[in-house]
Amino acid sequence: MARRQSRVLALRALFAMDVGRQSPEDAIRHALEDEPEAFADYAREICNGILRERERIDALISRLSRGWSLPRLAVVDRCLLRIAAYELLEQPGIPANAIVSEAVELASIYSTEEAPRFVNGLLASMAAELGRPLSERQETVQEEEDADHGRDH
Repeated sequence: MARRQSRVLALRALFAMDVGRQSPEDAIRHALEDEPEAFADYAREICNGILRERERIDALISRLSRGWSLPRLAVVDRCLLRIAAYELLEQPGIPANAIVSEAVELASIYSTEEAPRFVNGLLASMAAELGRPLSERQETVQEEEDADHGRDH
């Protein structure tokens, strides 16, 4: 649960940077103020990691999004994809299934009805490409979504 709360805080900060055009320092400070350090530390790590690896993360998302340029993606989806991409790239101790499942769950809470399928499909492809394959069940869901990819988002 601590990682979920940290991801939500990171989502808030990234959203403020993207939509509110806040500086990274201000966005992170505002998103994390009055939050327990247990959540804030990992949220800060996520945000700083994304800022540090943004070119690499955005290039990966852009390449795998099949016909959707990064600016065309919904802001929440773009932020969630960046969080998950950072974790897939830089957090080998976190299982890929957990990263993808959490991103899908947050998309179902904070984004559109179509977002969870889109996020799941893109992240499953990303995990496979990065050599962090998902469980058999998750891969079956991915195959079903690949058949629909592009129609929903």
